[in-house]
Amino acid sequence: MKKILLIEDDETSREIVQVALCRLGYTDITCAVDGEQGLKLLDRMDPAPDVVVTDIFMPKKDGIELIHALVERRFAGGVILISGGDMDIVSMAKLFARSGGLNLLAVLLKPLEEQALAQALKEKPRAE
Repeated sequence: MKKILLIEDDETSREIVQVALCRLGYTDITCAVDGEQGLKLLDRMDPAPDVVVTDIFMPKKDGIELIHALVERRFAGGVILISGGDMDIVSMAKLFARSGGLNLLAVLLKPLEEQALAQALKEKPRAE
């Protein structure tokens, strides 16, 4: 079963994603309220999560900064970006993640569709 790090600043959105993950059978979920907390948790997780599910627009460290940090750490797991915001920023985040060598499983838009999340999680994270 996949170990998931969920990073989402909006409490309602975080709960929606967490409930969806649980309904899909994923129970090893660690949640963070922003990119800064997410990175602190990531650095302490042993083993590292298989998948990071993150919002793009967040306080403190946003999704772009988080992607940069994942690239620096050479994160080998899968990454799922979730956003309800500006599509130009979403496209930039997607491009940055891919050009940085991250295994981008999906970019999902809010409101989140559980079936799209399920499909993204079926993708296999690339081995380092």
